[in-house]
Amino acid sequence: MRTEEKPSGSTLHVTVMGSSQVGKSALAVRYLTKRFIGEYRSDSDMLYKCVLQLDGIPQPVEIMDTSASCEESSDAHLQWADAFVVVYSITDKDSFQWAASTIQELQERRPSARVLLLGNKSDLGHLREVEEVEASTLALRYSTHFSELSTAESCEAVTDALDAYLKEIKIQRHHSGLSSGNVSPKQRKLSVTRMLGSLIGRHSPPPQPITELIVLDKEERSKLVRCSRQI
Repeated sequence: MRTEEKPSGSTLHVTVMGSSQVGKSALAVRYLTKRFIGEYRSDSDMLYKCVLQLDGIPQPVEIMDTSASCEESSDAHLQWADAFVVVYSITDKDSFQWAASTIQELQERRPSARVLLLGNKSDLGHLREVEEVEASTLALRYSTHFSELSTAESCEAVTDALDAYLKEIKIQRHHSGLSSGNVSPKQRKLSVTRMLGSLIGRHSPPPQPITELIVLDKEERSKLVRCSRQI
């Protein structure tokens, strides 16, 4: 009988940010189609709650679609999120400048948080105001992830980009838990055993050849001489 998988780990909190008319709400809805299990509206913000399959394991995720800029957000609002998705439109230069200033602000206020820069409306290339190389240079400068897509054209592109992003966040949180000592005694014992084995193997001196002294009496020496002459 098949048993239902239980959600793994604590909830991942993701905030989607962007100026008006860039398609950030469409991004969230596209990604969460047939996935979300609840929503909660607070003023102009929308919180989506869902359970996603990441590498076949159920993972609770909450995605906040907010209209507030980074400068307008409270510290509590910013500290809530494990990661941020900053959206701009490739057809709107001002939205890209907004995204750039938001990423800079996040770098100062949440330096350890993961950030994904998304250029939306890639299907409107004839109206492009932001070159892809310009956005990729910004992402490289702040060590953020970057992708261009179109929420109007491909739901698959949205799913692939955000799935890969959420998997990295989950891995980062797992590694952070290990480095902070949040591991079971069994895991800690295995880690210490492996570390000691590595150190012993690394620092052990190479094996030395074994030399033995064999003492022969007169008769045995005569036999050895005769044998050597026959050879």
